[in-house]
Amino acid sequence: MSYNHTLLFQRISNRLRENPRSSIRRLACELGISRRTIQLVVSSQAGKPFSALQEESLMKMVRQLFVSQPGLAIKEVSFSVGFCSPRSFARAVKRACGLSPEELRSCVTRVSFREENANDLP
Repeated sequence: MSYNHTLLFQRISNRLRENPRSSIRRLACELGISRRTIQLVVSSQAGKPFSALQEESLMKMVRQLFVSQPGLAIKEVSFSVGFCSPRSFARAVKRACGLSPEELRSCVTRVSFREENANDLP
């Protein structure tokens, strides 16, 4: 069966934005396609494996939460993005960016603060 890879990639990306913890198996069931098709589409459209796209979506969501709700506990952030434990969340963040969740929050909020105040400069 032939698929429009661009449209299928958009659907996959949208699903990952909604839930970055969606497994490739779950996406395959939801979209009615094989896991291999997802792997091929992501590889051809993004130039990276599914796991890298999934990790990228997760980190975008985490950064957005850190900016929009800087006081939210790490435990709450981990549950918000679909992790069952803060420990597994911390490992995933460390693997993705080399920082602990606390360090990442500090970096993200510092950058966000600088960007907001840059508009106040003459």
